[in-house]
Amino acid sequence: MPDSLRNILTTTVSHPARQVPCPHCKATVGKPCVLRTNGRTLPEPHHTRIAAWEQSTA
Repeated sequence: MPDSLRNILTTTVSHPARQVPCPHCKATVGKPCVLRTNGRTLPEPHHTRIAAWEQSTA
């Protein structure tokens, strides 16, 4: 992982992947990911959202 991304991940309060919509649960920008079955919010974004964010910043 590049140092610039590592610094962002360790210094922000919410995960920077929230800057993109989640392709898995369809959470909008800035909103936390949710479980599709019961709507419960997740403490961390889905892996597909993290991957989408990584691709958009690369």
